[in-house]
Amino acid sequence: MKPPTPPRARRRLALGIGALGLAAIASLPPVAAAERAAGGDLRPFSARYAFTWHGLNAGTATFTLSNLGPGDWLYASSTEPRGLFSLVPAATAHVTSRMSVGPDGVRPIHFEGIEGNNRVPGAVLDFDWNALRVRGHMKEDMVDMALHAGVQDDLSVMISLMHSLGLGSLPSNISLFDKSGIRDYAYLLERSETLATTIGAVPTEVYRSQRKGSPRHNLYWCAPEYGYVPLRAEQHRGGDLEWRMELISIERAPGP
Repeated sequence: MKPPTPPRARRRLALGIGALGLAAIASLPPVAAAERAAGGDLRPFSARYAFTWHGLNAGTATFTLSNLGPGDWLYASSTEPRGLFSLVPAATAHVTSRMSVGPDGVRPIHFEGIEGNNRVPGAVLDFDWNALRVRGHMKEDMVDMALHAGVQDDLSVMISLMHSLGLGSLPSNISLFDKSGIRDYAYLLERSETLATTIGAVPTEVYRSQRKGSPRHNLYWCAPEYGYVPLRAEQHRGGDLEWRMELISIERAPGP
């Protein structure tokens, strides 16, 4: 099967690779008490995944969560496409989301995405929670849109889910920013499953997210012992598997 080349397929590929949210970090420092208070059970981590698209080996994706100070976090993703996927500019993506984590939950502050190797930002967004506006641009389109509580960007959405689960609650809905409008997604726990991974058999909770009326849904195998970091993620359209991310390796900062 040839890799997708139409614009919509390229965008889905880029969003798929960046839907979870830099090179793996060699060592991770313990989390300070102030950081734990601000972020709940969040800890810095780096996870690397194998990415397949319609059954084809599309490359790898690495996601790194870093703590910049009390309540100040950075989530970054970087992809390394392989084979024919290297010819698709959107398959090489570097995305970062800086966010605050505190009593109001996870709030994205600054989002930046780069496609290809030209290092020119394809998306730059600033979230102003005082004015309840998001401003910036996504490629050639300027953005100036109203916000409401709970809105996330493409990377902070996963940290929001992990943070809620770490606090013992499942958000019934999470809103995701898109230049076409803010979209609401429902989340539910489908089942518990012990997943065979490269780091052994790990108990996970499988969560499903879906936008009302959409034929697509995502599944996330979140591991409680790893702070609900997904060890596998999939997107399905009807009965067809569109893409899958499977854990290769993970490092996570030690707890208290």
